[in-house]
Parts: sequence; structure tokens; C-alpha cells
Amino acid sequence: MKNTATVRRGGRDGLEPALGVWRAAEEARRDGPASPEHGGRVRAHMENPTAFLLVAEGAEGIVGMAVGMQGLAGDGAGPPIRDLCHVGAVFVRPDRWGEGVGGALVDAVLAEARSRGYDRAQLWTNAQNARAHRLYESHGFARTGREGRDDFGETIMHYVRRL
Repeated sequence: MKNTATVRRGGRDGLEPALGVWRAAEEARRDGPASPEHGGRVRAHMENPTAFLLVAEGAEGIVGMAVGMQGLAGDGAGPPIRDLCHVGAVFVRPDRWGEGVGGALVDAVLAEARSRGYDRAQLWTNAQNARAHRLYESHGFARTGREGRDDFGETIMHYVRRL
């Protein structure tokens, strides 16, 4: 099915609906409840003053969200890396998976990052999330070979691309 959602900048009014999208996607992927701590981190990404929120809106409201922000050294603990955009979250409501909404969001994040003067983009994603791997790789991201652990102790993989 084709993407029937429109991607736009999200404002403060989009925070709660976007968090609802995150929660639905996270619970479907995990087949269980979403972690409140993880939800707090997603909210912090969206409220970060260097961040930009993009939402995908369909007839039924917000169906997807993505966040881009200034990349930081030390895997987020260090100083800003001038030309690096960190893609902190891309989520689509499960009933809209496979429709192209995620791809439209990734394209929009990359376009916004370029317009802000970033030269590169990076992200981390769960090592077991094959759907995310296909999405990011189809949009020019490449695995760096770096791995880490998320809040659940699960393996996450690092991706980068030039803009």
C-alpha cells in the first residue's frame, strides 16, 4: 500500500500524539509493555532544544514520528559534533507498517538535516529489528560495525550516512 500520510514539522501540540505512536510501535515490536524510562528518553529527545520533530499525519491523525538533533561525541555524552545529525527516533503506528510512512519520515529528517547544514547523519537501532535495518539501509545508511546495549541490555547497532 502507498503512503497516504503527509510529513510536516511537529510542534508542542504533536508531542503527546507522537509519544502515542512511539508507545504503540514499541509495544508491538516487543510484544509487551513499553518502558516508562525509554518513553522518558524519547520525550527528552523531542524536547531537546537542538531537536526537530517531524510527524506523519493521515486521516486518522498522527501515524508516525521522527526526531533529528545535534550529534554529540562520546555516544551522546560529549560535546557537539558540528556536522553530525543524530536521528534519535523513527516510529510508525503498527497498523501503518509497510506503507512507506517510515521512508517518508527518514527522507524528511535527512532533508531537514541538510537544510540545517549537517553533512552526516547517524542512528542506533536494535540489532534484532530487521524492519528498521531494511528501512535505514534502503535510505543510504551503512552499518559501522559498532554495537552497544540499550536500556534493556539488548544489542543495538550503529549506522551512518553522508548527506
